[in-house]
Amino acid sequence: MKKFDNELDDLQDRMAKMATLALSMVELATAAVRDRTKNVRAEVNAAEAQLDQMQTEIDHEAVRMLTVYSPVATQLRYILVVTHITAQLERIGDQVINVCEALDLMQTEVDHRVQTDLQKMAGLVCSMVADAASAYFQRDAEKADTTRSHDDVIDAMHAQITKKLLSDEVLHGVLKGTQDVADALAQILIARHLERIADQAVNICKEVVYLVSGDDVRHAGSS
Repeated sequence: MKKFDNELDDLQDRMAKMATLALSMVELATAAVRDRTKNVRAEVNAAEAQLDQMQTEIDHEAVRMLTVYSPVATQLRYILVVTHITAQLERIGDQVINVCEALDLMQTEVDHRVQTDLQKMAGLVCSMVADAASAYFQRDAEKADTTRSHDDVIDAMHAQITKKLLSDEVLHGVLKGTQDVADALAQILIARHLERIADQAVNICKEVVYLVSGDDVRHAGSS
């Protein structure tokens, strides 16, 4: 079925473009977390609209191929996985928007940096998204499992950052007027949105395992 194979290749090319766009959005958010003087909102908003459109087009094409060709076995798994991963990529885009909106909530001057731990967390989450996408395109279940394991680190960082921002020291600073409560709350929100992006990367990795081995691990562990 030469025509079907060609259409599968085209679907893969579309997936590559969507994954690249989603990763670029995470990279923009990471840059903004590291340097608040970077204004990425316009670029992120434009990319998010494009990401939504890509999801719609890819999903419609996947449904059409299922209807026309009635694929089985590996090819059926692949098309099903495509529709699952587009949903995760679209959610990553949504969370990037949330990160940027949370940054806008900070009331201090833009040269005031966010917590170092939060900057580090953003970098690790960005790496997870890149590794998840790489595992998918390389059909590398081992890399997917390794990437999934990093979620525990992200969860621990999320808890640590939240605890630090809600510490007595910070609360006393807020009461004394030496620290802005909006900054603390904004950074708590950013940590939460980054943690959700990591969850989406984990979900992509679970789809990779299913694609490669046929093992459904979607409900193995939290995500």
